[in-house]
Amino acid sequence: MNTLFELRSDEDMRRDAIADNGKRIHDVLLGRGPWELTNRQLRILELLRGRQGRLLAMSISELQTKLDVDPRTIKSDVRDLVISFRLPIVASRDSEDGGYFFATTAEERISGTADYVKEIIALSERTRIIRNLPDLAALWGQLQMETKR
Repeated sequence: MNTLFELRSDEDMRRDAIADNGKRIHDVLLGRGPWELTNRQLRILELLRGRQGRLLAMSISELQTKLDVDPRTIKSDVRDLVISFRLPIVASRDSEDGGYFFATTAEERISGTADYVKEIIALSERTRIIRNLPDLAALWGQLQMETKR
């Protein structure tokens, strides 16, 4: 029965997220993105393709071994995949090595970006002080104007 406010189980939402991730990955692999992937980005995407959910995260050291590149390069390529191709790849910080996976739940998206939010806040405060602004609201106003250009 369909209701206006149909409740969906966590497993149904997770299944939908996996299907959506699969479609996005497929589109990117078919060249439906702002530009073509580099060979290394393509290899990273192929390696992470089946890593749907935090429990399947692939460690940075494993990626490093398979790709023969340094962790900084991997992080840069993953950042490009997220930003340029809008792929929900997040990092797990559950172990000292961490790892990458495709987020499949709201909790994974939130926990996978929590450190970014903390960094945004810290950098905002630092920028506010250096620019001698009275409060963060003034800085956020400036940022909104700059991003609309």
